[in-house]
Amino acid sequence: MYKQLLVLLLAFLILLEPASAVAEPIISAATTEASVEARPIPRPNYKRYKGRKKHRKPGFFKRWKARRNAKRKLQAKPAPRKGVITVDPPTRN
Repeated sequence: MYKQLLVLLLAFLILLEPASAVAEPIISAATTEASVEARPIPRPNYKRYKGRKKHRKPGFFKRWKARRNAKRKLQAKPAPRKGVITVDPPTRN
């Protein structure tokens, strides 16, 4: 039922003349074009402030890359040598 109503509504909208519904006098269009062309467009002469980049937290991928590199460095570095303690074997009395 709703589809049929929708099709009828669309057919009715197509049959309407869009030129008469949106008609404007030609004189007013010419005056607005002239006034728009006469006005200069203001242009900003400054750059937008984007904040201080040094103190910003890096994005997900940069943090991920840094973590990977840190893990790689730890694995590549040999473990610090531990002191070897030698003990004589136990003796029986």
